[in-house]
Amino acid sequence: MIGEACGICQDENIDTNCSICIRCVELTEESKWAPSLPLEVHQRMADVLGGPVRSLRKRWKNLERFMAHTPDVDWARLDDPEMDPVRMSPFPEEEEKIFIEKLENRSGISGYEKERLEEGFVMSDGTLLSFIDGRMWVDRRPHEARIPTEQYLLLLMNSEQRKGWDLIKLFLAISGLYQTIDLQGRPQRYMHRFHRLFGHMERELLSPFDAFVQSSFLLDQNERRKKKSIFREEETWTYELMSRLSGRRPRQRIKFARRFIRNNENRTLPPSKWPWVQRWAEVSKNADHSNVSYPFMVSTKGVLSLRTLSKNGSVRRAPIPFHPGLLAGLISWGSSPHASKQGEWLIATQMNWSSAYENAETADIPFRRSMQFLRGVLEQFPNDTWVHRDRLLVRGMLGHFYEIRISRGAHNAPFKIHGVGKKTTQRHSICIHTGKYHRDIPIGDTIAIVVLSLLSDVTTAKRVNSLQMHLMTQPPIGFPQNNAGVDPRTFYKAGEEGYRFPLHPLILREHGGPKQINLDSLELIADEAIVKDWRIRPLRDASYDPPGHLNPAFDFELDFDDGRIQEGDFYREANPPHFQRIRDHVIEYRNNLLDYQDIIVRQEDANEDQEARPQDDQFHRWYRTMPLVWEALSLQPIGHQVELGGVRGLFRMQGCRLRLTIRSAQEEDALRRILEILGYRHARYRQLNQVYIRRDFPIADPRQALRELMQPMTEEFGFANIEDYILRFIEVGRPPDRMPEVDARLHANMVDFY
Repeated sequence: MIGEACGICQDENIDTNCSICIRCVELTEESKWAPSLPLEVHQRMADVLGGPVRSLRKRWKNLERFMAHTPDVDWARLDDPEMDPVRMSPFPEEEEKIFIEKLENRSGISGYEKERLEEGFVMSDGTLLSFIDGRMWVDRRPHEARIPTEQYLLLLMNSEQRKGWDLIKLFLAISGLYQTIDLQGRPQRYMHRFHRLFGHMERELLSPFDAFVQSSFLLDQNERRKKKSIFREEETWTYELMSRLSGRRPRQRIKFARRFIRNNENRTLPPSKWPWVQRWAEVSKNADHSNVSYPFMVSTKGVLSLRTLSKNGSVRRAPIPFHPGLLAGLISWGSSPHASKQGEWLIATQMNWSSAYENAETADIPFRRSMQFLRGVLEQFPNDTWVHRDRLLVRGMLGHFYEIRISRGAHNAPFKIHGVGKKTTQRHSICIHTGKYHRDIPIGDTIAIVVLSLLSDVTTAKRVNSLQMHLMTQPPIGFPQNNAGVDPRTFYKAGEEGYRFPLHPLILREHGGPKQINLDSLELIADEAIVKDWRIRPLRDASYDPPGHLNPAFDFELDFDDGRIQEGDFYREANPPHFQRIRDHVIEYRNNLLDYQDIIVRQEDANEDQEARPQDDQFHRWYRTMPLVWEALSLQPIGHQVELGGVRGLFRMQGCRLRLTIRSAQEEDALRRILEILGYRHARYRQLNQVYIRRDFPIADPRQALRELMQPMTEEFGFANIEDYILRFIEVGRPPDRMPEVDARLHANMVDFY
């Protein structure tokens, strides 16, 4: 129970605060957007956006008016404000009206209209601007970047809005704001995989420095194209920066930006016509405002949007209207450093978009009431809850103990839960969160709900699989709750065989070993001993760090003492012989499978004495395994399901018993793309696994799509000829009416055993 006197959760007249309330205040402050941004900037942008009462259209109009006739907008203007940038459109007048209506209604583009777009628009300076297969082409040169095509076309065909603006500059600079561009055209594998898994959108980790380099490079290349020099010109500073930035991971790009400012390389930037370049040249220190979402993104519907902060603290996407003046200003602000005035204005625009920002005190009335509620819950269960500094210890119904740490956890929740063993606290946390956490719930109420859920862990485990797995794999270390209504003997009872703790069949002993673990053999520990040992435990275990002189606690010997109960019958050998025996049987079974290509046998014999390489593993994966997956998926009729887990998860299907382990993130992306090629659509989630249902025929040219999928592997894995691999995949046609009879190859269990 909480023994400290506190002025937040107990009595306002008390000057001191307890450690739990102090940590909750710190966590709430850490989650705020840009806490160091001056209040004057918020007030100015709130006035610019229209004060307390304003509609969405008025907000954009007021922001555009604020940007007008400034260097942030003038860089995109033509010399003549009345000049039409489009000299000739590929559509006749009547067809253009029909096409505009189709774009506004999002009713698709016909084949005839695609041919017209391939012919392109002739601009005022003679540039040919065309659109082919969702890409923009400038003077027959492809612009290798994702673009919001429909919004580009609507602006191109609006004869009133486009007057006086250089649309090619705008289109090129916009494409450098929301995506990572690579000069070598390498695929972007370093995405935020959490958001790709649950959101199906490519949310890339960009920064203002990335936008500055990419937009400046694209505009500079456009100027070089206009000169049309027959001699090779010397590469500019934008090309040098872009070359150094390309191919880096998001974290490496952030470090490169910090080093660029710290080493004063920005001081060497030459004068430029782009206003944001001069701002970067004047920056003396890299000021990054914490917790601010990157402002620009393209939604799943292909609409350029601005990420804004809602009143309850969540992030909302506001579609950006394609007005040239507004776009030019946002490009300039987004490419400016956070330390500049324009960078602060953009952050303040995001934070004041829905309502005026209020710098409210963290310990306000709702926060105090929530912390008082948490104190009341802890005082209600004095024999089952303990507090030490900013950590809480909770006893479950059966005698399991859980540690609650008040820190940023999964799904942006303000807590982490770890199982407490006899000797150590488990390293991996237990996730009881559903992913629907809202920041408008006070943190004290959230922690109190977690405490109550763990106090009744048996009831909670019926709806939370991770907690159920913890109860079934970790026996209790202490005595159960008084009057809990659940007896461990009843919970772990297995028919008439007595009381046991269920173990996985793979870890049972070979001959004569106890297949039943008697609960009477457990040596339960008193509450005082558990709490005393828990209070002096470190927050992290150094044995998980890499070996070396900085980590003398590292032990090279395998040690199973990681918090699990290992008293009496729970002791197991460090290297159980049955594991090696099972592995040998699995390898022998796989090696005796029908090998229908002699080249595979020759390849295995040639490399038998060589060290295994990742390229060899990928060779077998894409030459033998993936063709089986392709064949099984193509034979499933419409309506059949496929379940796709994450990395190290399972891939299985309804029509046959073929299943395999997803070994890497790249393999997961490839399987998802194969499902799209064969007409599968994402339907729902089943225990965090993605469920796909076949809804349609395969796409028009599945073999070409498969070739494009495997092309990047030529460079990465050293595949000699992609066509040799493509021939391994069968031709696909319309889905069958029912699942046909398949041979044993499509019933193979290729799950990895660890």
